Amino acid sequence: MQGTILVIDGVSTNRIMLKVQLAAAYYDAVQAGCVAEVLQAARTCRPDLVLTAMSLPDGTAADVKRTLAADEALADLPVIAVSDWEGQQARLQALAAGIDDVLQKPVDDVILQARIRSLLRARSASEELNLQRDASQGFILPLCDRAGAESLRNAAVALVAEDPRTAMAWRDRLSPALPYALRTHAISDIQGLMQAPVADAIIIELNEASAGPGLRLLADLRARAATRKSVVIAVPNPADPHIAAEALDRGAHDVLQSGFDVEELALRLNTQLQHKARKDRLRDSVRNGLRAANLDPMTGLYNRRYAKPFLDRVAHSASETGEKFAVMLADLDHFKRINDVYGHPAGDAVLIEAARRMQAVLGPADLLARVGGEEFMAVLPGATEAKAGLAAIALCNAINSTPFQLPGAAGPVRVTISVGAVMGGAGHGGSTAALVEKADQALYDAKNAGRNQVTLTPERTEAA
Repeated sequence: MQGTILVIDGVSTNRIMLKVQLAAAYYDAVQAGCVAEVLQAARTCRPDLVLTAMSLPDGTAADVKRTLAADEALADLPVIAVSDWEGQQARLQALAAGIDDVLQKPVDDVILQARIRSLLRARSASEELNLQRDASQGFILPLCDRAGAESLRNAAVALVAEDPRTAMAWRDRLSPALPYALRTHAISDIQGLMQAPVADAIIIELNEASAGPGLRLLADLRARAATRKSVVIAVPNPADPHIAAEALDRGAHDVLQSGFDVEELALRLNTQLQHKARKDRLRDSVRNGLRAANLDPMTGLYNRRYAKPFLDRVAHSASETGEKFAVMLADLDHFKRINDVYGHPAGDAVLIEAARRMQAVLGPADLLARVGGEEFMAVLPGATEAKAGLAAIALCNAINSTPFQLPGAAGPVRVTISVGAVMGGAGHGGSTAALVEKADQALYDAKNAGRNQVTLTPERTEAA
């Protein structure tokens, strides 16, 4: 089965008909007859989507949504309501209550299946973001907090139509209802849509003349990096369920099945922009979490967790290209004495300043990581032995050339560092762990030789 759908309807024949319709598309349908049965059924079958009648024996589709929202594990379930009547106001109320869509009986199978596919794709993408956030030790974000509300107020919306006059007419009708910056484009103006700043949401008209170009534009916008995160809403004009279904399958976040309507478009746009704001902040949370997991919080350098796979990648690349690379371990001399004499705040200041100085003398492609208390690792891709020797001396001189200003010290304090370096790559077999071990031995040799100097295996170069 492709997924599980909870079907809720007070009339058993309606449930059976929907179950047959869903089974033909290889969905597993679980049934419930009223709002009171929703929680138990959902907790038991863990559905991927809920398909409910608009009116139930003990409530409405909005009550179903509120019931699910009370359980954190079920709150994000997409909900489609099925209505017996043509009631625009009831439709708008349902959308305002968080229902994802309202379909009219008899339910057109093409639009139903397309809407289910679209909502399941969106839910799957959200779940992946949540998993990534959890893995990076993120936190649960509300649907729209203060930062999200601010981003909504600053949102820009592009209105795209085959005839520019239609887009301008939409803008005039929408302006009183929406707080967003509205701009208009012809459907052929893909270059304008791609130019920065890219719109947060793009509304595309699909009329009889422009359905083909509009659908191609929609797919193009969803595929390009510049507009991939923009909300795209399609407006079949006039209404056409088959064009609406095609728009959903090509990646539209939402469609207006009944054609252009100011109130409905405003509701759907607000909802989609809220979802976008939340996803954007989830992505930021994931990026920040991954960054924090790979950075040393004191110095801002990369940590051991990042340095090891970086070194592995450099070694793998060198084995394919035949280039050399250098691995260095550097250790601040007599660092414990600094902590003992001047205190740990002074020691922290030394680490932060030492990291800044060493980073300044390395190239943009080189890695500098803090891999221990006062120990640092440098990896220089593509370095020759001559370049590695000069870089190691530069690291040493960056520390010893200028005394450190420390809190609690009466005057500047001289600090030195020892560096052990080893070459890897062409002609240097073995694992990266073996290279690190050799660099550690070279560092040990530099310490034994009197500190404040460099040992480059197999040669030794003393600092000036």
